[in-house]
Amino acid sequence: MFNSTVRRGFVLLASVSLALSSCGRTPASAAPNLSALAAAGEPVINELYYDSPSTDVGTFIELKGPAGASLSGYTLAAFDTAGTQYRTITLSGTIPASGYFVVAQDTTVASRTLVNVGADLNNGSGSLRLLKSTTIIDAVAYGTPSSNRGEGSPAPTTGAGSALARVPDGSDTNANSVDFKVQVSTPGAANGGGTGGGGTTGKKVLFDLTKAEDAGNADWRIDGAYSDYANALRALGYTVSSLTGTSITSTSLSGASVLVIPEPQNPFSDAERAAIQSFVQNGGGVFMITDHRVSDRNNNGWDSPEVFNGWDGSTPASVGSTLQASLNSDVIFGLGASFNSSFSDPVYTATPVTTHPILSGVSSAGVYVGTSVDVLTGTALMGTGGKTYLAVNNVGSGRVAMWGDSSTFGDNTYSDGSTGTYNNWPNLSNAAMGKNIVRWLAKDL
Repeated sequence: MFNSTVRRGFVLLASVSLALSSCGRTPASAAPNLSALAAAGEPVINELYYDSPSTDVGTFIELKGPAGASLSGYTLAAFDTAGTQYRTITLSGTIPASGYFVVAQDTTVASRTLVNVGADLNNGSGSLRLLKSTTIIDAVAYGTPSSNRGEGSPAPTTGAGSALARVPDGSDTNANSVDFKVQVSTPGAANGGGTGGGGTTGKKVLFDLTKAEDAGNADWRIDGAYSDYANALRALGYTVSSLTGTSITSTSLSGASVLVIPEPQNPFSDAERAAIQSFVQNGGGVFMITDHRVSDRNNNGWDSPEVFNGWDGSTPASVGSTLQASLNSDVIFGLGASFNSSFSDPVYTATPVTTHPILSGVSSAGVYVGTSVDVLTGTALMGTGGKTYLAVNNVGSGRVAMWGDSSTFGDNTYSDGSTGTYNNWPNLSNAAMGKNIVRWLAKDL
């Protein structure tokens, strides 16, 4: 996984030419309208898989065109986010009978036509052009490049483990944001079913709002401090909505793939705990986001570590038996918000303690006043000072994750239009981690 800075210093194998003068590079300018540049019957860039989980293997670039058409004289030119060309791939051979020509980074890619290490493109943002001599035949930009070398507005970025593909297959309206969607990779086969800035892939993510997650100075709503988090998930193709009302039931969880519970302020009843446990046992994913002790936003005697672990016997003075266990996350899921390691220091930096798909692209994440995670069963993923701040577990047919701080995934805009201090989302490590957690819970990573 190389960023653009590293790539410019990377010594490529002989099969990849870096000589810009020989690749038909066009002048650095605004994104062109290519409608008049590509003649009828020319191939198009049909799919990009540039960010695989963990170490980048199996990445590819797919072209779609007339079967038997020669690609002699064609090249692919890759540009970084600033519009600087960093790679040329020289094409050869003909388009197979399937109509798909797959340039693979390595031999792990199915239905590959040509192997060239240059097919491992920049993650995040960039552009790619298909050239015939010096004529631009097709182009795509993705993410938020500062200099767009594609067609129209850029397509969304994918995140590790998903591809960017034309949907419907081969469609070309000369607008990358319209033509390209995020989907499961399909080298050498038809695209379909992906989404771009919205829509559905059949995977629904629910953010809980039944437990006063927006009480007091918290605002963990998808139209508030978690709006950037929700939008990032939508860009990956998920349907994101709030779970509202006063309780969580099996009916309200029906059809969902992931339930996110960010710093709950009210306890779970026995019936709610049973519904959540059944949801996970039957294949759902739950993301528990906690905070520090004494973070009681609505002054009812419950802070989020208690809501996840159960009443600690202090305040409120007495609790009915149906609420005492609350979620009981340490017992039913093997992960608990620690009662013994809650802190009020402004920032800890958690770093990976093992390898895992969730940690793809993540070097560190800030913990902005929170609590560590007790791992009874499962896997500790990130921590510092001998304490865990991110852990996961497989439970039944489902998965669970717990993170020790709510503000990590928040921006600084509240649902009432005011601003606050939760401006940590622009930290790219935290953004990658948040998306990867949901994708892993949804079994898409």
